[in-house]
Amino acid sequence: KHALELYPAQPILYLVNGVANNNLYQYKKAADNLEMGLDFLIDNPNMEADFYSQLSIAYKGLNNISKSETFAKKAQAIKAQQ
Repeated sequence: KHALELYPAQPILYLVNGVANNNLYQYKKAADNLEMGLDFLIDNPNMEADFYSQLSIAYKGLNNISKSETFAKKAQAIKAQQ
């Protein structure tokens, strides 16, 4: 969290924070951070797929299956192009 305050435009920090929050079952925090981090992503399909995969996990944890499936499909589509 401190790193995000120091470097707010670094998408990797939002991704790491999202993964950590998912692992701690803090799905709302994970989703919020991951969605913010997406705004800073520029031309990095691998990281974009990772964001979508983690968002899928977060929304599944929040029992929002529709959003979870949407993000899972986005991640799969990106990975299929590579």
